[in-house]
Amino acid sequence: MEDERLTDASLLIGLSRFDEADVVLRAALRDADAAGDDALASHALEGLGTIATRRGQDARALELFEQALARGHEPDPAARQSLYMVLARLRSFGGNAAAAVELLEACRQRVESADDPDPAVVAMYSITASYAYADSGQYGKAHTVLADVIRNAEDLDLTVRGRLYFALTRLNINTGRSSQAVEYGDRLLEVMLADGGPGLSDAYLLCAHAHLDAGDTALAGEHLAQARKHADTPLGSVDEGFLLVEEARQALQTGDSELALHRARAAIELFGDHSVPGQLGAAYLVIARVYDETGDDDRADRAYQMAVGALRLQGGWPTDLARAYRRYGKFLRRRGRVEDALEMLEAAGDAGLAS
Repeated sequence: MEDERLTDASLLIGLSRFDEADVVLRAALRDADAAGDDALASHALEGLGTIATRRGQDARALELFEQALARGHEPDPAARQSLYMVLARLRSFGGNAAAAVELLEACRQRVESADDPDPAVVAMYSITASYAYADSGQYGKAHTVLADVIRNAEDLDLTVRGRLYFALTRLNINTGRSSQAVEYGDRLLEVMLADGGPGLSDAYLLCAHAHLDAGDTALAGEHLAQARKHADTPLGSVDEGFLLVEEARQALQTGDSELALHRARAAIELFGDHSVPGQLGAAYLVIARVYDETGDDDRADRAYQMAVGALRLQGGWPTDLARAYRRYGKFLRRRGRVEDALEMLEAAGDAGLAS
């Protein structure tokens, strides 16, 4: 009965019927508490955490996933990949990348030490660990972890290979290697289209980001159109915000300031709780640039400050932070605030070196 309820809840979550799934999972959790069934409780808590992530409530989701881990008494990482990987992501997003690295490396060691380790599972933990290393500023380690996976990439199935190329694209974006990001992004799309599974929208979105960084505005626009076409319906608030930020950046590059401003503001409204500070900072940077270019200096100044402040909170995004510092520094210099401008430009150099 319990397994059936968990399956039902999973299907309801997949259909975005979150309220109904919540009722089913809470009933299962009550029964688990009454029976002392920690395994069922752990799964129910993970399901409730998944609902929270879909609703953009990352702080609440982190609490629920931590509870799921504790109630499950650190379950087998091969059997509970989603629990460990999502928990690591939430820890990292919450500003505790070191704890995410620790969790993932422990999982990888446990999987590798099994009698017959599954290479795909080992690869998935390595790939996820690369994100956490990048978020903690250890970019060399992130590259090293992925290099180990690349050596055996042809032996992996398309789904795992897609995750690998996604990670490589993201890492090269974050460290300012635009040409490499575009190259890996092209491989990502090739694999994802061949695989035919979920995640195609995210792949197009990431590739659009890489092409915007490389200045290929037209192709980025095509990828964004495909990202929206293949997105889940309805999109969660955070996922919609991610797409709006890239659409705002693309509109800015095409010279459509009004559309860029509209989409950036819409993204900020969706991000509301500051659970994704990097994306929030990117949206504010679009707004700052619009006001800067239209001569609204006071609003531009405030938006630049918001962009820099948000991006400082996001681990693993040194290139984006350096870009915000640099643009703000140039703005301040044009306004005659030379000392403040120099401070921002020096910070841009420091942030760039971190990558």
